[in-house]
Amino acid sequence: MKRVPHTLVPLAGVLLIAAVLSGAGGAGGRGQAASPNSPNALTAQQQHGRDVWFKSTFGGEKFFTLILPQPPFNLTLGIPQVLTWNRDTRFNEWGVINDPDCVPGDASTDYLDKCADPNSSGVVGIRKFVSGSNVLFGVTCAACHAGLDPANPPNDPNHPGWQNIHPTVGNQYLNAGKIFRANLSPHDPRYQVFQTWAPGTVDTTAIESDHINNPGIITQFFNFPDRPYFNVTLNGAPVTAHRSGQGGEDDVGCERAAIRVFFNIGMCAAECMLPHLSNGPGGTQTPIDLDTCRTTCSDLPAAEAAVGDMCSFMQTTRPPALMDAPGGPKFINQTVVERGEQIFNQKCAQCHSNGQAPPHNVYSDDEIHAASSIGTNSCRALTTNWTAGHIWAPFSSDQYKGRVTGGPGFYRDVPLLGIWATAPFFHNNRLGQFNGDPSVAGRIAAFENAFDQLVNPWKRNLLGSIQVTTASVQVPSPIGNITLPAGFPVALFSNLDPQNPLHNLCPDLIENGGHTFGSELSSEDKNALREFLKTL
Repeated sequence: MKRVPHTLVPLAGVLLIAAVLSGAGGAGGRGQAASPNSPNALTAQQQHGRDVWFKSTFGGEKFFTLILPQPPFNLTLGIPQVLTWNRDTRFNEWGVINDPDCVPGDASTDYLDKCADPNSSGVVGIRKFVSGSNVLFGVTCAACHAGLDPANPPNDPNHPGWQNIHPTVGNQYLNAGKIFRANLSPHDPRYQVFQTWAPGTVDTTAIESDHINNPGIITQFFNFPDRPYFNVTLNGAPVTAHRSGQGGEDDVGCERAAIRVFFNIGMCAAECMLPHLSNGPGGTQTPIDLDTCRTTCSDLPAAEAAVGDMCSFMQTTRPPALMDAPGGPKFINQTVVERGEQIFNQKCAQCHSNGQAPPHNVYSDDEIHAASSIGTNSCRALTTNWTAGHIWAPFSSDQYKGRVTGGPGFYRDVPLLGIWATAPFFHNNRLGQFNGDPSVAGRIAAFENAFDQLVNPWKRNLLGSIQVTTASVQVPSPIGNITLPAGFPVALFSNLDPQNPLHNLCPDLIENGGHTFGSELSSEDKNALREFLKTL
């Protein structure tokens, strides 16, 4: 590993963009190659939106550089280690995507990569800005949501070309938890929380904390024009929009959801976010005030002017097709696909269909269901940040805030498009074995392993899925600090209510339980269903 230059200042945003409708970023010419569509097929508006997706930070680097490492957060992340890591092994170590337009740096660049784009850090979606003697780093949507193209993977994942990068597939190889804990002692409770984040997941409430450890998948975005629309209201005004977020939180339109993401990755933090997190991580929340923020932070109007184009670009993205991948057809047993489709329509389509015929079926109705009815780990569903009185309340519908449980407690039927390429399964990537292999064969192996456990739940190691500490830690309690030994369940201390430390907000320990639909099928029908799902 190369030395870490003293001028680098860490940032956190690469970990804060998961499971949301959209984000910030763009790609200049690079996004053309990264798009699954021909660049000539994009309008000028969509091309600008693609640039926003890959490049724009809207000032978020100021939060990560100047605020996060200071009290009350005291969190210094491992971005310098990532950016000074050898390009030949950077993906293997951190799961980030190397910028194809860069080459290894040398002492004259403090060992940072040398790039054609002066604001590129050497990693897709991580942007650098010179501020005096320091270098500030910010992140864009592409930092998390762009990934290696499953249908056109590079020979070496450390050295992709732009033709090997899909802008919205989601990077399930990103090791966000490792970046978050890079400068913490294993005896720090925060280290132990971050090490529970599976590759390809982030906890978007880690900074604007809801006091629940709830990492979720980095969302994929495909076929938006075919997604179901819902009629809701925002402050009593009617809105027709897609429902997104793992629990349906971001349900008042792409543009409004994108603005929330920009806040989430540091935009206007000092002016507009921190005042609503009273006393930092242990404090209470109040809803962010958009009207006031527009007058105090010029980055918000700039973001609001750009999100329409970005959302227009997001309308163009399509899922990777196994049939188009190198050697892809050999992984599908075509003789049973028709039977598998019949099984799907009988057993799965009630939730995983939008009622349209292919190719316009996104294989989800985007409806929401109580987490208790599904049985999967409930912590992600219990987030409170979008509920009334909390920081992201202006970004959820009146209907979301009016649910019987007060908002959280639900999961959305996520689209199954491209599921052959995005295993492990579940909202936390905990069903199935993570093999770290982005090749077509590697993705199919991960898919088949996860599917086998999905329909054969007795094969899951439920107790082994409980995330435990890897070292002893000291945590505060009503009777003083308590030392917890290695092997202690992390959820028993990571989810304590700061207002009532005797109350655990989510004592759910099992990470891979629940969703046993399909377990009653015969072996032949399970195999047929598996082969059909590969075709989505």
